[in-house]
Amino acid sequence: MALISVDEAQAMVSPGGHFSPWIADLGLRIERIDNAGVRARLPRSARIQRPGGVVMGQALMAAADTLLVLALSEALGRKPSMATVSLTTNFMRAAVDCDVIAEARPLKLGRSTVFGEVVFYADGDDKPVGQATAVFAVLPDDAAAKFTRVGTPAGG
Repeated sequence: MALISVDEAQAMVSPGGHFSPWIADLGLRIERIDNAGVRARLPRSARIQRPGGVVMGQALMAAADTLLVLALSEALGRKPSMATVSLTTNFMRAAVDCDVIAEARPLKLGRSTVFGEVVFYADGDDKPVGQATAVFAVLPDDAAAKFTRVGTPAGG
């Protein structure tokens, strides 16, 4: 059984959820979450497109960081607070006028550091449009480091 259900993950990326309000503006739609990772849809939107309909890299990078927090939490079997140490994104080709499918997966789980990868696809195409790898620090499980809404102290 999954630690985080699809509905709970969706609530976390929606308005009033765990992440900053501008993450909710991406409109991410969680399609699957399990120990293997997270599959989500980044819907086509003029708000995240450059002229010509190309999906902006900033939107893909924000999606990658967000989805990896979910994927790594699920793989760890708990919801720790995490801090991004590094995020490297490679843009292989443009995603134009389409939804983008993101598949996030854990690569290595350590006690204090975890690694993950996201591959992006234009909806309906099996060739990647981009790939991101990230490293996160796993923060201590104490009262001051609970998995809470961003900017909200534990218990606040």
